[in-house]
Amino acid sequence: MTLDQRDSETDALNEPQSGPQNTFAARYKAAPDVVRKVAVIAFIGALGGLLFGLDQGFINGSLPLIREDLGLTTDQGAFFSGVLAWAAAVGAFIAGWVARILGRKNTILFAALAFAACTLIGAAAQSYEILLLSRILLGLAVGTAAFVVPLYLSEIAPTHMRGGIIAMYQLMITIGIFLVFVSNAGIQIAFQGQDHSWRLMLGIISIPAIVMLLAGLTLPRSPRWLMLKRREDQARAVLERTRASREEVDAELAEMQTSLGQADRKALHLFGKGFFWKVLLLGIALQALQQLSGINSVIYYSTEIFAKAGIQNAAVATVIVGFVNMLTTILAVAFVDRWGRKPILYLGLAVMAVMLFAVASVFRYEQGGGDLGDLGQVLMVGAVLTYICAFAISLGPVVWIMCAEIFPLEGREIGVTITTIANWVFTAIVVQYSEIILHQIGGAVLFYGFAVSCVAGLFLVFLFAPETKKVSLEDLEERLRAGVPLKRIGA
Repeated sequence: MTLDQRDSETDALNEPQSGPQNTFAARYKAAPDVVRKVAVIAFIGALGGLLFGLDQGFINGSLPLIREDLGLTTDQGAFFSGVLAWAAAVGAFIAGWVARILGRKNTILFAALAFAACTLIGAAAQSYEILLLSRILLGLAVGTAAFVVPLYLSEIAPTHMRGGIIAMYQLMITIGIFLVFVSNAGIQIAFQGQDHSWRLMLGIISIPAIVMLLAGLTLPRSPRWLMLKRREDQARAVLERTRASREEVDAELAEMQTSLGQADRKALHLFGKGFFWKVLLLGIALQALQQLSGINSVIYYSTEIFAKAGIQNAAVATVIVGFVNMLTTILAVAFVDRWGRKPILYLGLAVMAVMLFAVASVFRYEQGGGDLGDLGQVLMVGAVLTYICAFAISLGPVVWIMCAEIFPLEGREIGVTITTIANWVFTAIVVQYSEIILHQIGGAVLFYGFAVSCVAGLFLVFLFAPETKKVSLEDLEERLRAGVPLKRIGA
């Protein structure tokens, strides 16, 4: 079906009173071939999120085996766990420059190749140093991909499909975490906890990376990057494959021309503006809160946490954690635009604080010589699952949404970059020191600390966070520049 044919089929559907969203929907309903192409492209691109999730979840269940097999100390194991996030922060820092030079598609392919190579090298490593080096290189690739994949998806997707396609990336992360939890638990059971079985756990997650690398060769280049390189004919060709009408293609090309002209202006002067520092510090604080709530401590170490609390079948409990995390993320995508940002954050933080205090109390009871019993084990797992649900509908998606909304247009790219790096830095701190505290001080202190962070987060949201639901980005920026207090710029 040609663009002209699609235009003629949809002329009757594009009445002015139908509104932009209905017009878009009508066009794409009449062009199912375009929808299929976009869906396939989005799925292949979103596999970057799957790789990210696989690598995040790999440590869970494998770290004790690595420590035993390579004779690592607790500090070495903790640094090995956290070093990927430190490297990913560097990857996120350079990702914009790499994606601009190599292009979005080539950067994604490079990340997939690096992921596959580094996991295989790590699986074969005979020394801690080689394993650590592979982890550092993998972190650079993960940090780069975590920045570039959502960027590519946002640039390749039609306007009315953009939110769902980017949400697919976030969902893929939770699917990856769940799948690696299942894989690690299955391998651990099959090999009865043999020390060397971690090599299979690591090696097997290279398979999706190889699949993504091969499938990624079929991806089109980003039309916005092609326009950036003054290759308008190629950009038009890509849009003609992924848009339902010539009118839409022409309009989007015109928007890109305007946007690229504005992007040439320097954003660094914003660092001399007080209003920019307000939203920048809020974004950093929200990213810090997301990690200091303890989510990656649970994602990385839930098997060890459950085992230290006296839970039997800790690996099975971890699989349930991954499954609940995945399902609740689907709910978050459905409801985050209905309930509002702040109500969801209040609810999530309150529930998380209560559950974390409960988990900390279980650890304190167990460390004091108490026996949990069957009921206590069920309650412990239930508290962790409730905590995961609360995070997945609140801090998980909402922090990223707000960080994308609060920055003025001119400084949005640099603001999102800085807050993303902040997220990786706090991830590294939590992942590295959770392992040390868990083994050297105890789980009670660790989870009481996370609970206090959630309580502090309630005050942060109440005092400073704006409600951005159904408020245009232009209105937010206008009030911000006018000096309206930060918590009221969404009013």
